[in-house]
Amino acid sequence: MSSSMLGTVIAMLCLGVTTANCSSNRTCLDIQLVDMYGDGWDGEKFFIETPWNEMFSDAPTCGGGQVSHTFCTDASGNYPMMLIHENESYTPENYWEDLFTVSVSKCNETVATYTGGYNSTMIFHYEAQSDEWSVVYWENLWESQKKCDACSDARACKPKSKGASKKAKKPASATSKPIDSSHSNSTKVVKQKPRYGPPAVNVRVSMFDDDSDGWWQENYRGASWYLADDRRTTLFHTGSLCSDSSKKERGRHRKGGASGYCSLCLGDGSYSMRFSGEASSSHSDRPAWDFCGVQGSHAQELTFHIKKGKCIADSLLGLEADCYGTVVSTVTVSGVLNLVGLTSEFVESSQFSFLPGVLADSVVGWESKNIEVQSTTLTSRALSPTEMRRLAEFDVDVQFSASFESEADYGVEGRMYSKVKNLVSTLQDSLSSKVSAQGFSVSLAQSASLAGAVSLEKVQSAELVSLDLISISYEGVQTMQASTLPAFDDSQYWGSSVLNVSLYDAESLSVFFIAVVGGFVAFVGLLSHGVNGYKSVSQLSDSQHEVLPSEIDATISNPMFADKSSLRTELAASL
Repeated sequence: MSSSMLGTVIAMLCLGVTTANCSSNRTCLDIQLVDMYGDGWDGEKFFIETPWNEMFSDAPTCGGGQVSHTFCTDASGNYPMMLIHENESYTPENYWEDLFTVSVSKCNETVATYTGGYNSTMIFHYEAQSDEWSVVYWENLWESQKKCDACSDARACKPKSKGASKKAKKPASATSKPIDSSHSNSTKVVKQKPRYGPPAVNVRVSMFDDDSDGWWQENYRGASWYLADDRRTTLFHTGSLCSDSSKKERGRHRKGGASGYCSLCLGDGSYSMRFSGEASSSHSDRPAWDFCGVQGSHAQELTFHIKKGKCIADSLLGLEADCYGTVVSTVTVSGVLNLVGLTSEFVESSQFSFLPGVLADSVVGWESKNIEVQSTTLTSRALSPTEMRRLAEFDVDVQFSASFESEADYGVEGRMYSKVKNLVSTLQDSLSSKVSAQGFSVSLAQSASLAGAVSLEKVQSAELVSLDLISISYEGVQTMQASTLPAFDDSQYWGSSVLNVSLYDAESLSVFFIAVVGGFVAFVGLLSHGVNGYKSVSQLSDSQHEVLPSEIDATISNPMFADKSSLRTELAASL
């Protein structure tokens, strides 16, 4: 049944029961469905099953705000309720932002409230004769009220020990042989590159509040930040600004508003950082947060990556643009093509005017108008005595650039640096294979003949030497404002922050260049605290038992703040 029918059916149930009013003291359920960031749920829904085997469902949508329903009935029986995704094998993006509350209300008075999130389940039993709702089963419920947990388990990296020496390599045994030795029956297996490096880079998220009462609210409706992986399916850390900043945040107050900070230890790789809350909850001249060389407000998502000890901001997107706008990511790559068999050593770039068309025919998603030959260089190779090159043959390196839109051409999110890097790597493998094939050289020679490039008509072979990511530019994102926080004295233990920004037009079309040239550097506040590795947020609970309503408050726990299992850290792909 469609989500729009849930409100209709429930309303009919309420209106169909003539005793469901205050004068009759009727008891109903008030249901609130919330996405704490505001961009809706990723396919998961809140389901209600009735004793007459009907299923109702609903979910918040992007920018649609909170969804509210009142459920009244005169039919006794069990009413299972759960927040799940119908595809059990699918992990929804940002599932930790899902929230629902079910309140038992009698004559506009709340008798009890139950709170849950993704994968939370409970079964209500309604007894019509006594007009009573009771919970007979629950799984993964949260505490209805939760005190601010500040930085949760986030900690800075442990400072490196001075004078630490590298471990000596264990000498190979006399019987050991190379894995590709003809005397070995072993099969060499290529190990897949991990997505994240070991946590070794310190970064800090600073939070500010003009009203000096913090962000957090005990009913989970306040603002928080969420640091997740590049797929947005694993939550590494979460935190908020508590009202008692000096104690719980390990931060400081500043004139005009409370402030606090959380220290994080991250490894190389790409991340998303989301800041929930109302976009207008902070004055326009004051940031709500400062992180990775960028400052911003609530209801924003920052994508960034860590590389070689630096935190590099990639793009910033507001909630409104996320819901109603379109982001266009233009990726520019640079490649080098080696051609063998030219009949002249003097070949100008203009003679390669046909090359963009040949490359465009070889790569799906490329267009000749977006490919440009930049330079040519005569090369020399070391040849064996028996491999003498004839004087009439030359080989040349041709450098070219190509641009494409990652979303439109390949369905790849350009805001996430790691996804673009993987795309470029895939394109390099594909193009390298096609260039090395004899058909490419034949096509190249034929195109050269048609273009009148005589010296290129007898190209014998070709090779793709390299294909590198040069830049990503964005349209439809927000302008990134550089951090104003100073660097700390102990910055040798901290990663620097790099913000690369170019000029933006009046329509706030943002262009971010990966290259450091033309960028400007901003250092976020840095200070060292305790040690902790990555942790992941568990989705499921093993607790499945029947409890009385009076037992729930003493036993439930919020999976967002529960003990977390260790997350295996991985080594990021390097440029």
